[in-house]
Amino acid sequence: MEPITTTAAVASVVGYLAKKLKDNKSIQDFFNDFTEATVNWIKPIFIKEDGTEEKIVQKLKENPESEIKQNALKIAIESEIEDNPDAEKWIKEMAQVIAQKTGDNITKTNNMKVKGDGNVSVQDVSGSTINVNVPKG
Repeated sequence: MEPITTTAAVASVVGYLAKKLKDNKSIQDFFNDFTEATVNWIKPIFIKEDGTEEKIVQKLKENPESEIKQNALKIAIESEIEDNPDAEKWIKEMAQVIAQKTGDNITKTNNMKVKGDGNVSVQDVSGSTINVNVPKG
């Protein structure tokens, strides 16, 4: 599997959770798909110490298709990763499990802006087509 970005992994995890919630599954159903280590890391983002769901999860549960609610959860996860960079491996592991379960591959997109005359730059995304636009004249 191609290496994935943390942002893509977070988006995959949040999208998967949103689908589970939309299908009337519980947050526990979501946790059951992952290893204990990954659940131990991510669970405090979703569940309070008293066992109730965090408000951010309750809001997503009410409207799992809401891009704003999903983005709020993505930000919460990314904030936790910023505070604990070692946790990046857990989110990527979760994304790999999701890809295996759903058959969905996470894609990555590269954009590059180059200014100046006579510059040629190339980036590669495996299995992609690369177009080089050269202005006429």
